[in-house]
Amino acid sequence: MKYIISENQYKILLKEDRVTFLRTNNVITKDDIKKYKQGEKESSEERPEGGMKKKIKIEPIEGHDGVDIGYIVTSKKGKQQIKVTEEIFEEMVEADPTGNKSFVQWMLGVFGRHLKDGDMDQAVRFLSEDLPEANEYLEVFDRVRKKKIFKTGAPNRPNAPQNVTDINQYKDLAHLYSIVSPFIGGDEEDEEDGVSPIWKKMKKYIDLGHARMVYRDNDVLVYIPDTIEASCDPLGNLASWCTRREGNTYFKTYRENNKKPDGTTSDLYVVMPKEVFEGDDLGGKFPLQFHFETGQLHDKNNSSIDRDGELNSIMAKYGGAKEFFKRELGALATADIEQGSGLMDSKYLTYLNKFGGRAVDVISDKVYQKGVESIRKLASEQTGQLQNNRYLKWLMENTEGVEITDYLDPTVEVLDFSNMNLTEIPDISRFKSITRLSANQCGIVKLPPVNYLPKSIEVLTMTGNQIKEVPLKGYDVLTNCFVMNFGDNPITKINVEVLDKLVREALARFVLANVSLENLSPKNLKQYREFESDPDGIGYLVA
Repeated sequence: MKYIISENQYKILLKEDRVTFLRTNNVITKDDIKKYKQGEKESSEERPEGGMKKKIKIEPIEGHDGVDIGYIVTSKKGKQQIKVTEEIFEEMVEADPTGNKSFVQWMLGVFGRHLKDGDMDQAVRFLSEDLPEANEYLEVFDRVRKKKIFKTGAPNRPNAPQNVTDINQYKDLAHLYSIVSPFIGGDEEDEEDGVSPIWKKMKKYIDLGHARMVYRDNDVLVYIPDTIEASCDPLGNLASWCTRREGNTYFKTYRENNKKPDGTTSDLYVVMPKEVFEGDDLGGKFPLQFHFETGQLHDKNNSSIDRDGELNSIMAKYGGAKEFFKRELGALATADIEQGSGLMDSKYLTYLNKFGGRAVDVISDKVYQKGVESIRKLASEQTGQLQNNRYLKWLMENTEGVEITDYLDPTVEVLDFSNMNLTEIPDISRFKSITRLSANQCGIVKLPPVNYLPKSIEVLTMTGNQIKEVPLKGYDVLTNCFVMNFGDNPITKINVEVLDKLVREALARFVLANVSLENLSPKNLKQYREFESDPDGIGYLVA
C-alpha cells in the first residue's frame, strides 16, 4: 500500500530523521552515563590477574556554571568520541533556524573542532554563551546564501571559504560572522549631514551618562558602555561579542562579577578607529573589545588577539591609545598591588607588558619597592631547582644587581643554572658541597675563573653557550672532576696542557659534541689531535 504525503509532511519527516540520527550519534544520555560509571566500578572490582579489565571511560566537559555540557568517551579500543548532553543538544536544535534543522551537524562539528584543536575555553564558550549568536548568524546565512549579492560579494571578504554558500566550509562562529556581518540588518539612518549614525548613537549615550569616551585622538577613540543599551544600540552588528546582543546577561555578569581592585564595577573597553565610523572594519579586526579582569581581548569576530605580538601588531598604528591603556593598566595594577596582589600576580601588569609598558614606569616607587621586597622574601624561601623559582626569575628579569648565590642553600650538592639568562657564572666557591654544576643554554660567554669554583666539583657541564676557550688555565686544580662537557659552543682555543694534567688526575670524559674543531688554530688543532690519540695510554674518553 502506498501513501501520498504533502511537501510539509515530507519536510517534517526529513527533520525528524536528521535530528534523531544526530541525537543517536552525538548525545550521551543520563542512562549512558550511569551505565559507563557502573562499568568503571565493576572493572575495578573485577580486576583480572595481571592487569585491569578494559572499560569505556568518560571525561566530563564542564560549562561555565560548573554543569556538564558534554563528555569525551573513550572506547575499549581507545577510540575517542565527543558527546553532548541531552539538554545541550536540544539547545543546539533550538538554535538552528532552519525548518529541517540542517545546521545542527555544523554546530556539533564546531564544538568538536575546538576541542580537537586544544581550545577548551572556546569550545565551552561556544555552547555556554554563543548559541544565541549562532542562531542569529545562521538565520542571516540561511536568508542570504541563495541571493546573488551574497554569492558575488561574500567571496571578496577576508578569509572567505571557497564556496561561501556551504556552511561546512566555515570553521567556527567567528569565521561565519566575518563573512555574513555585512548582511546583518541595521538601522537605515540619514547620513546627509555627514555625521556617522554610529557616532550619533554613541554620543547620545555619552550625553545621557550611560557611556564614557575615555580617550580620543585623530585616529581612534576608546568607548566604555555603562549600560546594556549603550553596549547594544550603537555597536549593533559591528561585532559579534555576546555583550552587544539585546537582552543578554553577559554584559552585567562580566562587569559586576569581576570587580576592579577598588571594588567597583569593571569596564569593557571598545576601541573604535575612525575608519569604523565610515564602514571599514580594517581587515575584519575592528572594533576591539577589552575586558582585562576576565582576560578577554577580542576582535570584532570575538576571536582572541591575546597572543605574543598580535596585540602590539594590531594596535601599532594607535600609539596614543596604547599610552592610554598603559596609564589605565598602571593605575589598576597599583590598586591591585596595594590590595594585596604582588607585582608578579597582578593580571593588569601582564597586560601592561603586552602593551609595551613596564611596572617600574607606571607604579609609584614606594609601591614598586614594597612589591620587590616581598618577591625577594618569597624567592629566598623557595626550595628545589633554581629554574622552578619563579620569584628569582622575575627578579633577574626586572631588577638590577640580583645575586643568585643569595638564594642558594649553603649545603647544595647539585647546582643547575640551565636555561637561565646569564652571561657568566657567579662566584660559588663558598659552596663546598657542590659536586655537579650545569649551566646549559644560558648565554654564557666564558668559563668562570677557577677561584669561583669549589674544588669539590666532579661533573661540569656547560653546553649550548657562547664559550670560546676551554678549559681555562688553572682548571688543573679541579682534581676531583671526572666529566667536562662543553658541547655546542663556538670554541676557538683548547688548553691542551691543562687537559693533560686533568686526565692524569681524575678526568675520564671530555666532551665537545657539535663543536667545529676547524675553528682552532692549526697549531692548537695539532696539539688537540695528539692529546685525543692518548699517546700514554691513560684511558680517558673524548667525544
